[in-house]
Amino acid sequence: MKIEHLEDYRQRRRAEYPPLSALADALVHQAAGNPEPMREYLAACQAVKDRYPKPADRG
Repeated sequence: MKIEHLEDYRQRRRAEYPPLSALADALVHQAAGNPEPMREYLAACQAVKDRYPKPADRG
């Protein structure tokens, strides 16, 4: 049995993505030679995408 979410996946993603201020902070750290905050930010974004994937039948 597959459970379908009533909310659109885009709405769920939008609610859980890290804030843009975290991206700005990661960019500053990356420019200063510290790439770890950017890696963490991208990993957090990917975790949200994995949690709420696009439906396979979108065309």
